[in-house]
Amino acid sequence: MSRSLIICEKPSVAADVAKALFAGTAKKKKDYFESDSAIIAHAVGHLVEQVDPEKYDKKWKKWNYDDLPIAPDDFRYQPRDDRSGKQLSALHKLMMRDDVTELVNACDAGREGELIFKLILQTAPEEARAKPVKRAWFSSMTKSAIKEAFDELRDDGQMRPLEEAARARSEADWLVGINATRAATTKAGSVRKVLSLGRVQTPTLALIARRDLEIKAFVPEDYWQIDGAFTTDSGSDYRGMWHKGSKDRVPSAEEAEAISAAVSGQVGVIESLEVKPQTELPPLLYDLTTLQREANQRFGFSATRTLGAAQALYDQHKLLTYPRTNSRYLSGDMVSGLKPRAKQVGGAAAVYADAARYVLSLDRLPLKRVVNDAKVGDHHAIIPTDGDQELGGLSRDEQRIYDMVARRYLAVFHPAAEFERTTVETKIKDHLFRSKGKVMIVSGWRAVYGEQTESDDSDEQNLPPLTKGQAVDCTAADVLAKQTKPPRRFTESSLLRSMEIAGKLVDDDEAADAMKDAGLGTPATRAATIERLIDAEYVEREKRSLRATEKGIGLITMLGDHLLTSPELTGQWEQRLNRIERGEDNHAAFRKDVDSFTQQLVEWFADKERADLRVERTPLAPCPNDGCEGEIVEYPKSYGCNSYKGKEEPGCGYTLWKQQGGKTIALDEAMEHIAAGRSSKDLEAERVVLGKCPSEGCDGEIIERGRSYGCTSWKSRSDSGCGYVIWKRVRGQKGEVDIEAATKMVAEGKTNAQPAPTKEPIGACPTPDCGGEIVENRRAYGCTSWKSRKNPGCGFVIWKRERGADGEITREQAVEKLEAAHAELGGGTAKKGTAKKGTAKKGKAKAGEKSEEPAATGG
Repeated sequence: MSRSLIICEKPSVAADVAKALFAGTAKKKKDYFESDSAIIAHAVGHLVEQVDPEKYDKKWKKWNYDDLPIAPDDFRYQPRDDRSGKQLSALHKLMMRDDVTELVNACDAGREGELIFKLILQTAPEEARAKPVKRAWFSSMTKSAIKEAFDELRDDGQMRPLEEAARARSEADWLVGINATRAATTKAGSVRKVLSLGRVQTPTLALIARRDLEIKAFVPEDYWQIDGAFTTDSGSDYRGMWHKGSKDRVPSAEEAEAISAAVSGQVGVIESLEVKPQTELPPLLYDLTTLQREANQRFGFSATRTLGAAQALYDQHKLLTYPRTNSRYLSGDMVSGLKPRAKQVGGAAAVYADAARYVLSLDRLPLKRVVNDAKVGDHHAIIPTDGDQELGGLSRDEQRIYDMVARRYLAVFHPAAEFERTTVETKIKDHLFRSKGKVMIVSGWRAVYGEQTESDDSDEQNLPPLTKGQAVDCTAADVLAKQTKPPRRFTESSLLRSMEIAGKLVDDDEAADAMKDAGLGTPATRAATIERLIDAEYVEREKRSLRATEKGIGLITMLGDHLLTSPELTGQWEQRLNRIERGEDNHAAFRKDVDSFTQQLVEWFADKERADLRVERTPLAPCPNDGCEGEIVEYPKSYGCNSYKGKEEPGCGYTLWKQQGGKTIALDEAMEHIAAGRSSKDLEAERVVLGKCPSEGCDGEIIERGRSYGCTSWKSRSDSGCGYVIWKRVRGQKGEVDIEAATKMVAEGKTNAQPAPTKEPIGACPTPDCGGEIVENRRAYGCTSWKSRKNPGCGFVIWKRERGADGEITREQAVEKLEAAHAELGGGTAKKGTAKKGTAKKGKAKAGEKSEEPAATGG
């Protein structure tokens, strides 16, 4: 009997495919499903990675500028870690089975999903690679979508351009990243200060750093405006701003005061009155970047947080279609299902019912700005799925993201909102004052969001009835002293837009949509790029803003206008990758250009040195300490006095730490504290008290901290107090515990912290000559010889949760496995599938993750 081997990207997808295709008849065997006609197995994302440079040539193990560039002819791959290696081996064994006659790639429908499967195939034995391959392509996790994909399997030949684009992208990132990072670090950095550079992350950092430098160099200019107040004979009031042609600013206070004196108390006349109708079309459907941007604007969500919620709504709850898309349109073959989908959304919650009824009442749906096959690539826009919309069990984050997508889906079929925009010119002597008003006449699509015709724009005034030639009194003319403002710092929303359009200034959604092929990165990778910059300490979050650190600004200052910092260059590369994907360009030509660029990049660093990275610190204010002549400057983690020269010369000691009680002190707030003479010693960190500590005998209070809500009795790891804590994020759980939920937990005496494992050993380490003991940690039973990632000890570990197993290994089961390992390791090998003697790769811990887990008693 012949079978197809279906390989999915992750376990949950394999389970859904088995359920959709075989209705529960496929039997579960270890970590795969098997039926009479198919085996459904899974990867866990990327199982392999490019080997380290020294695997190609031993000389590349040391970071030496003279050995650059590193450019292997053919890339080689290895398992990412022990667990990935085990899963890869299991897949290869299934591929080699005699009854497997066909392989089906059911990984995510996109560039990365294609690469994940093709690398599994590339690292398989030759016999497995010779078997025919088909592609299952689905953008929704509903049963009907999965069945349809398997009814219409694609030939592997169709997918070759997508595979070539994926490989070209992966190789370019490796070549540029490895060579740029080593060149920069060996010339201008150090072992302790690695300068990480990359094809996408460096131009993204350049956007943020250059904006910050622009803000820093900005010199405000004073100007004045005159705000007139007018009253009609009937007693109605309105206001207007003085202007002269297109200018509404006066360069001096004297001139502004003279205008105010000339018009105040005078009688004027309505010089002109113009009423124009205005229509506002419904916004386009969401792609991932737009969803992330709007969630950041509305809720302050990071791009990663939005993606996490959208991904859960896709693969866990089956409520949304594939989220990692860059299209804002639907394809023509979906038209027949649009109304039934609206009906499902309308039945999901009462708030969507009216909008859904309107859509269902339409004889013909308005599809001009909804359906466009030419603008749908791998995936269409994010919309609700066509199955039952069961909203129970959603986290708060998931509820918010679903609501955004559901309302947008219904709104796109509604008519335009209609407004009346009124512009009035009031003349007092020879001076003109302009007044503007806006009134919503027809709610249109805005009704989906609860906006009705009586609502008005907060930025516009409601003008009283006026007629041309009507006399009015100028009751006052206030002179407003103002200053020009610097550009705003990037938020994640504005940065995502700039990444999407490669830094170009485009405000119109449809114009931006046309530029997506030349953006920085892809919708699926942009959130990770931002997080990578933060992890590398190039960028830090300051409330909702993103701000380049001293390290980030120093790097971009050193690079200057190098092409690596150019959004346009990376955008052009992304455009070429899309052309390869469409078969209009080829991998070999792209690789040749990347090699040439890499060579030039390495050569550019030849004359660079550490001094090029230094950033001149601009004084913020005089030091407030009595008798100190120093000035306050910004350091990476504080605002402090530059009288500090080192431990032996500490200066006056003024310090204001950026982190106070789990909260970040932004520059504006810091300036207020400095002006008032407050330092961190004087500053009482603002604490949100959730309630009295529920621990018996404890007199502390529960307060909010950076990553938790904890008791004030906690002082440090060595002085942990009563130990009560509620973690904001818990491993394996979606979303974050907000302050309302935490307050309720405190009142009920609950916690989400797992009890700290007992440190009583379960036995001696079986590794010969180790001498350590095996103790229980958060995720494993590991050897006490493990100290850190750099000092992993013997590496022996028994993971609590094994791939494909139900539940965690108990302490009793761990003892049994340890006894088995003692018997096996006596012969020098670990028993397969139980315990392993880890070989810790540099920089990656393979055993005993004690220090990686927060202590249950921490705050």
